[in-house]
Amino acid sequence: MNVTRRRFGVFLFSTTLIALAGCAQQETPAPGGGTPAPGSSPAASTAAIPGAPEGTFKIGLVTPGPITDTAWSGPANDAVQGMKAALGAEPTPTIESPGKADVEGAIQKLAEGGDQLVFLHASEYDDPAKNVASKFPKTTFVVVGGRSVAPNLTPIQFAPGQATYLAGMVAAGMSKSGKVGCVGGDEIPIIKEAFASFAKGAKAVNPKAEVKIVFTGSGNDIPKAKQQAEALIAEGCDVITHNANAGGQGVAQAVLEKGGYFLGANSLQNDLATPKNLGSFVIDTKAAYMAVAKTVKEGKGTGKPFVLGLKEKAVTWQYNDKFAGTIPADLKAKVTQAEADIVSGKVTP
Repeated sequence: MNVTRRRFGVFLFSTTLIALAGCAQQETPAPGGGTPAPGSSPAASTAAIPGAPEGTFKIGLVTPGPITDTAWSGPANDAVQGMKAALGAEPTPTIESPGKADVEGAIQKLAEGGDQLVFLHASEYDDPAKNVASKFPKTTFVVVGGRSVAPNLTPIQFAPGQATYLAGMVAAGMSKSGKVGCVGGDEIPIIKEAFASFAKGAKAVNPKAEVKIVFTGSGNDIPKAKQQAEALIAEGCDVITHNANAGGQGVAQAVLEKGGYFLGANSLQNDLATPKNLGSFVIDTKAAYMAVAKTVKEGKGTGKPFVLGLKEKAVTWQYNDKFAGTIPADLKAKVTQAEADIVSGKVTP
């Protein structure tokens, strides 16, 4: 993908997000400062977000892993920090890797501290966010991969399967053994669905392809991810991808030491196993976060999901231009055609 196309894609994606968000509406809180009923329909009112931010625009973030990872939590933190200059925002220090029992308290702490916008960067934060959102109508909560919707609770629903389908095609097309592997972190629906699409893409290229899927149980366990990848390689898998956040570093190490090819996840990971790295499926967290933050700062309504995929350039498959080998032109042509077919609706990942 050339630079011009990428810049246009980000611009088009951001514009689409803002337009979608601007069309959504919210309810006015009950008289006397009462809280709107959770799950109530935002379409019933034309009011903007209660107490639209004035003066300092404080933004909080809770991530499921350390912000030092290059796959998931790190890009989210970078996106929020980038709002200092772009929006004059004041990011609150990111709360990293809270225990399951501590998530709701962490979210409430940010709201009590005066944050007008809180990003929750994991689908498993949906229920805790819903519980807290009903208590803080002046704070907007955004859950990546969430499902719940309320006047001040908005999910961003990426469609990573559209990009992992393409990654699966590349994996199967480059595999000599016909066996490819996936290493996941937490065994949650969004990751399982992305891997299912990966397998579907692999079989679109090679109907006999064997896709082996394993989970470490944590997105932060680098040694276990490496161990799982080594086991897959020992079983004959010669192309390995991941959706294990920081654990992807362990997967890359295994490929470098034991052989095969590596595919990055969620962000452009050309710096991992670089000579054996075929490319990455990418989620454009920065563009999504920025568009939502602008909408909230302007006091416009949210209260409806942002569903984003290849068409909006919210997810993409990107080749690694530093890969030491060669990817056949006919395989790239198949991937390009599949991308067009997914956007048009002809192919469902």
